Amino acid sequence: MTTRELLTDYLETERNNVFSYAADYRMTQAKRGYEREFSEAKERAEILQNLIEEIGKMIDYA
Repeated sequence: MTTRELLTDYLETERNNVFSYAADYRMTQAKRGYEREFSEAKERAEILQNLIEEIGKMIDYA
């Protein structure tokens, strides 16, 4: 397993968390009482996505 594959697995988990805490299928609003968890999961997913993109750029330069 590569670092990129591991990060992708973590990203999928965080996206599932966002979906679970979302009040709608577009994942734009949190369920009542889950605002903090929703926000944190979205932030983690965004960070992981950025890391995966950066790794992709590094691989392209190699």
